[in-house]
Amino acid sequence: LKAECGAGYTSKMEGMFQDTEWSRETKTRYKQALMAAQSGANPGGEDLDMDIQVLTTGYWPAYPQYKHLILPEELKRPQEHFIEHFKSQYQGRRITWQYALGHCVVQFQPKQPGPKFDLVVSLCQALVLIQFNGREELSIYQLMERVGLDDRAEMERLLQSLSIGKDGTRVLMKHDHDADKKKKIRTTVHNDDKFRASHRFQSKSKRIRITNIMVRETKEDRDKTVEAINRDRLYLIDAVLVRIMKARKSLTHNDLIAEVTRQLSVRFTPSPPFVKKRIESLIEREYIERAENNHRLYKYMA
Repeated sequence: LKAECGAGYTSKMEGMFQDTEWSRETKTRYKQALMAAQSGANPGGEDLDMDIQVLTTGYWPAYPQYKHLILPEELKRPQEHFIEHFKSQYQGRRITWQYALGHCVVQFQPKQPGPKFDLVVSLCQALVLIQFNGREELSIYQLMERVGLDDRAEMERLLQSLSIGKDGTRVLMKHDHDADKKKKIRTTVHNDDKFRASHRFQSKSKRIRITNIMVRETKEDRDKTVEAINRDRLYLIDAVLVRIMKARKSLTHNDLIAEVTRQLSVRFTPSPPFVKKRIESLIEREYIERAENNHRLYKYMA
């Protein structure tokens, strides 16, 4: 890819691979330091095993930031211990926790005595689940306050994944505030709906993965994505157009379109109307000009 598309095309991918290797080494050094510091107890927090990936901002996609999440002490202690270790090893580097990428294994016992299940869930799902240790009923806004999640839509998706997902994943029971007026459980979450741990939960599997519900992309979101992609691509098309014209000095419209399409085909296939707009833009900025006797012929302006 690097030889075919250039270093700029693969730089982030190379950074991801470097991050993976560097993160593995960082975890190894951290575990060694943790073992050396042990004196009968784990200073990172009881018997909790926390696995950490250290990534470089800029190489990876942007993720939602949950800055106000309220972590239990069992998670805060190992987190703080790792921060101390990291700062002692790498001066001047800043850690930003990507809670949206966190995953936990939560032990769930529907009733006592009874079987226990290991739930593989996201960090936010785990924070929701531990609010039901007291067996109480909670509404969506009560959970948002206790978890520290400001986004109501995200909290609704979390509750939907835990209460009305596929069979074998409904670890919470949802009680609609207007349940006496209808027979079917509503799939959306009303402010007055109540949730509690399901004491009737059953599953053939002892380890259950519960995935969160994905956000549905709207037409407005798709339009914004297409606009952002086109904005990034226009600079590349402009650069290719100028490079071709600088080398050829003059080209007909069809030949220029064909050459631009050929050179960009390894990345994407630009539409002829879009390339034509970029040609017009370069003419306005006096990079190229039309021949006086043939408007289908372009000339490079030195």
